[in-house]
Amino acid sequence: MDTAPASLGLDLLGDAEPLRAARRFVRVQAEQLGREEQGDDAVQVTAELLGDLGTGTRPVAVRVSEVDGALQVGVDVRFVGDDGHGADRPAVSARTRDLLTHLSTAWGWRPVDGGAHVWCRLPGPPAR
Repeated sequence: MDTAPASLGLDLLGDAEPLRAARRFVRVQAEQLGREEQGDDAVQVTAELLGDLGTGTRPVAVRVSEVDGALQVGVDVRFVGDDGHGADRPAVSARTRDLLTHLSTAWGWRPVDGGAHVWCRLPGPPAR
């Protein structure tokens, strides 16, 4: 079960290049947490989540934290729809599910107001 740890976040609303900003943010946060070895995987997971959560979602923030001794990367999305009604869960493609399953010890999502928080916990050595 995913807990809601204290995390550092980056607001993506209004950013002209949200993917670039998110990737840079995630790498810097991994380094600051002493998890440089996981930086590439964290950036890959972030890019995949931002690019693949479906047309019914809009990414609004990226979060990085340590949970149970692991690096956790998450993306907050808002559900949006043409008819004014959003989805009730994020659409994660089979390719993204496979990648998350391969790279992580756990991944999932939880509802948040108007959307979801999709998270992925990356294995690795304890932080230095």
